Amino acid sequence: MRDKMFIMLFIFFIPIFVFSETIETTINVNVTSTVNTFKPINIFGNNVNGWSNPEPVKDKIQAAGNYILRYPGGSWGDAFFWNSAGKYDDNHNWIPDINEYSNSALGDLLYNQLKMTDDDEKTVWRSNTDTDFPNHQWVYLDLQTKRNPDKVVIVWGNIANKAWAFAKKFTIQYWDPKDSRQWMPYEAEKNSWLNTTAVNIIGTGGKQEVRFKPVNTQYIRLLMKESSAGKGGEYSIAEFKVFEKDMEIKAANNFAIVASSCNTAVELNLNNSWIFGFEQYMEFMNSMTPKGIPLIIVNVGSGTPQMAAAWVRYANKIKNYNIKYWEIGNENGGQWETGGPLNMYDYTRRFIKFYEAMKAEDPTITIIAQGQADGKSGMYDGVSAIEAFLGRLAKEKKLHYAEGLVTHKYPNWGQQLVDLLASPEKDMKEMAEQVKKALEKYPEHKNIPIWMTEFNTSDQIKPHDISVRLENGLWLAQYIPEFIKHFGSRGYMMMWDVMNGGSAITNPTGGDHGYLQAEQGPYQYQERATYWVMKMMTNYWASPGDDKEHRMVEASSENKMVSVYANLKPDDTLALLIVNKDPENTYKTTINIKGYLPLKDAKIWRFDKDNYRWDTSEQPYHADPSNPPSESSIGNAGEKFTCEFKPYSITVIQMKKI
Repeated sequence: MRDKMFIMLFIFFIPIFVFSETIETTINVNVTSTVNTFKPINIFGNNVNGWSNPEPVKDKIQAAGNYILRYPGGSWGDAFFWNSAGKYDDNHNWIPDINEYSNSALGDLLYNQLKMTDDDEKTVWRSNTDTDFPNHQWVYLDLQTKRNPDKVVIVWGNIANKAWAFAKKFTIQYWDPKDSRQWMPYEAEKNSWLNTTAVNIIGTGGKQEVRFKPVNTQYIRLLMKESSAGKGGEYSIAEFKVFEKDMEIKAANNFAIVASSCNTAVELNLNNSWIFGFEQYMEFMNSMTPKGIPLIIVNVGSGTPQMAAAWVRYANKIKNYNIKYWEIGNENGGQWETGGPLNMYDYTRRFIKFYEAMKAEDPTITIIAQGQADGKSGMYDGVSAIEAFLGRLAKEKKLHYAEGLVTHKYPNWGQQLVDLLASPEKDMKEMAEQVKKALEKYPEHKNIPIWMTEFNTSDQIKPHDISVRLENGLWLAQYIPEFIKHFGSRGYMMMWDVMNGGSAITNPTGGDHGYLQAEQGPYQYQERATYWVMKMMTNYWASPGDDKEHRMVEASSENKMVSVYANLKPDDTLALLIVNKDPENTYKTTINIKGYLPLKDAKIWRFDKDNYRWDTSEQPYHADPSNPPSESSIGNAGEKFTCEFKPYSITVIQMKKI
């Protein structure tokens, strides 16, 4: 009996063994052929934010070679008030004090789109009259799934205040159910809004019921074509309700109701002692060695040109901080953004006002604009975001206002992990082509600086989020060099982000884009894989904080599972960055170098599963181990030598010239 049990157990456990093999391949490096040049200080940046104080991790940030640090953090940029000392003007916009400072604050729009779904007829959404499209303002409701609506009830805002205008003419529309979902209205390939039978309805003000023939759709839109306030006037709505057979279809969440624009009147939340404010940020940046380089996000969503100009004046003329880089808004085409979604023509309209007000205070600053490389204009006209921005500037004879274009990338939404790790080369090539095509009409801007002020992987990678896992490091080690390959010295990158917070420590498939853990507990400030990989690239493949020009030279691999990037540093050190994307196999690689005769002795750093593993055996989940790259040396370097690269590994080989 025992013998039979042994045999059964033996057979049962055979499948757990994973057999790997060593595969031979070749890497070729040609030092005589330059791919592009770059400055490490501009490429290896990061984001800090107002909800995670970076002061305790300053040394780690510096060790990772991150000196450009964008602030106040993503979508906070369009809800952030740099100074909570000040007063409201007659329209309830905030006027900050420029001589007195109180900690920064967040603000809520008084008339945002959520007022239309709160079942309170005294609270009102109001549109923004600062638009190129006064007769094309709209709101739509996401019904969450396809339904058969046949009625809307509108409570116009003038029920609460007779001075607030309503739509004298409007149409009820629905999104064509044959087309893809209406996610991000300004990213749709075409205009799929169709008219219901309720077309060109005369607005009455007050409470108005409109019936139409039932339609099968997930989205119902109210398109407003003429304001009771006259030409260019605003619109206001207290409640917008959609019905199916006289049963209301309730808004499921805050993202269910979307409006084309919002009035910028604001209410500040002055319970702000916990916020990592502007003065703390500048004290932090100036305490770095060398000093950090600020990149400031200016509030377009709920701010004003005057508020932005006051920030420049306070920072650069009163405090003498001499902040050079300013970014106008953040992802303003997104419906998640305060004041968004904003089409690119209206964004540029407002950008011009912000630009002129800020430059009047300090003409030496550099102002960069939202210009998503893969974005659309937002008006279903087939025009890209960049073309719409530059076209609007050209129309105003202000093309010289374009000093840099911002794009954000969280690629590979819904892709499998194997596709993610193979994607950086293709993704960056496509982005470069998109930018080039968008700039064809404007040859004077063909080399305009490209700022990727946020990037990381999507949280929708299959089978699960990889942001805290070794695989994200493998992706990062390719993504930054691929950006360099295409944009070089005109490129700037800020990873998202230093400390973020998320579900990684409580959810076994959760994630967190911070390269250091933000949450308190036994693993607070622990380094994630992306931290160690960032440090490898800045310290060994490049040089941390270096503003000298480095030269990326030609390098190629004969096996698609191995990626290679070569950097010739200003001191003639040749550094190779090799990424093995294969989870199982080792690659015994012959390295051929042309145009450079290295010494036999070379330094080598390796980062793989022996250095870093994400442990979900018990909460709080954490990395175990989370160790720096392993350092060693080899004595067989030369114009031709052999080196092995383990599964799922990142390696830097640093060679000196004879």
